[in-house]
Amino acid sequence: MSGPYPLYVPKYPRSWWLRKGPYRRFAAREITSMFSAAVSATLLAFLFALSRGPKAYEAFLRLLDSPWMIAASAITLTALLYHTATWFRLTTHIVVVRVRGQTLPRGLLIVALSVAWLGASAVVAYFHVWF
Repeated sequence: MSGPYPLYVPKYPRSWWLRKGPYRRFAAREITSMFSAAVSATLLAFLFALSRGPKAYEAFLRLLDSPWMIAASAITLTALLYHTATWFRLTTHIVVVRVRGQTLPRGLLIVALSVAWLGASAVVAYFHVWF
């Protein structure tokens, strides 16, 4: 108790987020954020294998080439694309862009974010392929 009155804490079932579509989408976006942590952990493991020498590096590449790891990578890519798309939609509700006193439509902001994302991906791919 925090005073003369009892503290009321409502009881919610563990499946409260399954009731409505927005709750399910919120939970899915939060769950897919864990896949970005898995990508970061994979990149750290890659750097660790690289630092241990050619044999460890080749063993790690064989691990990445295994069928189950390819399937896990496909699932991770799908989750990250969903997470990115929902994050862009969420951003348009938070950020209001005004140009000459006019508010840009949300659809245009999503397109601009997507173009910037694709452009950054193209730059990374260019340097990955040519350097």
